[in-house]
Amino acid sequence: MPSSQQKQQHQQQKKVRGRRHRLAIRMDPELKRNLVPFHVRALGVAQRSMGSPLVYEAQVLRPDVENTMTDLETFLNLVKCAFGTGCLAMPRAFYNAGWLIGLLATVLIGFIVVYAMHVLLNDIQHLCRRHRMAVLSYRETMELALLDGPTWLHCMSRPLGYFVDILMCAYHFGVDCVYIVFIAKNLKFLGDLYLYPMDLRLYMALLILPLILTFLVRNLKYLLPFTVISNILTVASFGIIFWYLVQDLPSLEGRQATQHWTQFPLFFGTVLFAIESLGVILALQRSMRHPENFLGSCGVLNRAMVLVVLFYAAFGFFGYWQYGRDTANSILHNLPPHEILPQCVMGMFAMAMFFSYALQGYVTVDIIWRGYMRPKLVENVASGRSVEYLVRLALVIASVLVAIGYPDFGLLLSFVGSFCLAQLGLIFPGIVNMCVLYSQGYGYGKILLWRSLFFLVLGLWGGISGTVISVKELNEAYPIVI
Repeated sequence: MPSSQQKQQHQQQKKVRGRRHRLAIRMDPELKRNLVPFHVRALGVAQRSMGSPLVYEAQVLRPDVENTMTDLETFLNLVKCAFGTGCLAMPRAFYNAGWLIGLLATVLIGFIVVYAMHVLLNDIQHLCRRHRMAVLSYRETMELALLDGPTWLHCMSRPLGYFVDILMCAYHFGVDCVYIVFIAKNLKFLGDLYLYPMDLRLYMALLILPLILTFLVRNLKYLLPFTVISNILTVASFGIIFWYLVQDLPSLEGRQATQHWTQFPLFFGTVLFAIESLGVILALQRSMRHPENFLGSCGVLNRAMVLVVLFYAAFGFFGYWQYGRDTANSILHNLPPHEILPQCVMGMFAMAMFFSYALQGYVTVDIIWRGYMRPKLVENVASGRSVEYLVRLALVIASVLVAIGYPDFGLLLSFVGSFCLAQLGLIFPGIVNMCVLYSQGYGYGKILLWRSLFFLVLGLWGGISGTVISVKELNEAYPIVI
C-alpha cells in the first residue's frame, strides 16, 4: 500500500501536470489566425504580453505558416524601436556617471542586457520543445520554468507569473506617463514662445481628450499610419539633434570623467530604460522568415544592439561634452531655444510621442483586458466592449494624473527603468534560467548557476538602489501635501 507521503507526492505531480496542460491549451485562436503576421511585420511591437507565437510554433507545430520578415526587415525594426525618449535622457545619465564611467558602463550594461535576452530567448524555446508548447507569454514562461524547478518553488509559479504581468503593465503604463511629461514640456516651451505662458500641468490636462481619442482605437491595424508618422519624425529629429551636439565642442577637460557613486543608480535606471526592449525582441524573433538567424554571435539581435548601444553611448557622451553641468533631463531643452530648427524638433518629437502613446498603452490594455477581465465577463459583445472602453479611458486619466503629480522627465524615466526593467530584463531571466537548467545540471563548476545569480544580484542592486534614489528625489521635488 502506498504511504501517505507517496500519495501526497502523486497528487502534487498530478496538479503540476494539470497546470502544464492548461498552459498548453491556453491559446487564443483569433490571435493565432489574425494577429501573428500583421502586428509584428507592420508595427514591430510586443503583442499580448510578449506572447505572440514563437518560432517553435511556426517551424514545428505549424509548418504551413509563412513568416514574412526578412533578416533586414527584422534588423531595421529592432533598431527603429530602440530609439525613443530614453535616448534623449542619455546625456543627463552621463552627467550622473561622468563621461568615462558613462562610456564604459553603457557598453557593459548593454552587453549584459543583451546577453540576458539571449539566455531568456533560449530558455523560452527550450521550454516550448520540452513541453510541446505552441505559444508562451512571459508570464507563462515564468510559470512553466518554476514548475520545472525545485519542488519548493512550485507554489510560487502562479504568484510570480501574475507579478510578471503586473510589471509589464507597470512598465508600459510608466512609459505612457513619461510620454505625457515629455509632450507637455515641449508644448509648454513652444506655447510660452508663441502664445502665452501656462502652467505645465494645464498642458497635461489638455492632453486628456486627444489621447483618449487615439487610445480608444481597438485595432492595431488602424494605428499603423500613426506609427509610420512617428518613425519618420523620430529619425529626422535625432539627426538634427546630433548635428547640434557636435558643433563647436568645448574642451573635454572641463567635464567630469567620474561622479560620486551615489548618482550611478540614476544612470543605471536611465540606461536600462533606453536600451531594454525585451518585448520588441521577443515579438520580432517570432515573426522572422529565418528565426535561426536571430541569435548567435553574428545574429540579427547582436548586430542591431551593437549599433544601438554605440549610438546611445555616443549620443550621451557628446551631449554631456557639449553642455556639461547644464545638461537637461531631456537634451531637447539644451538646444538654442530661439532658433527655428530646434523648435521644429521639439514639435516633431512631441507629435512622435503622441502617436506612440496608444501603441505603448495597447500592451497594458491587452494584458488587463484579454488576460484577466474578458474571460470573467459574460459573453456579451456589446457590454464587453463597453467595459474595455472604460478600462482604456481609466488608463489615460490615470497616466495623466501620475504625470501631473510627478512632472520630472528624467526621474520618472529612471524610476520606471529601475523598478520594472531591472526585474523583467535581469532578475526574471536569471530565475527562469536557474529553473530550466535545474533538472539537467549547471555545467562544470556550476558556471551557469553563477551566471544566473549574477543576473539576480545585478538586477537587485540596480533595481533597488535606482528605485530608492528615484523615489527619494521625486518626493523631495514633489512632496505630497496632505
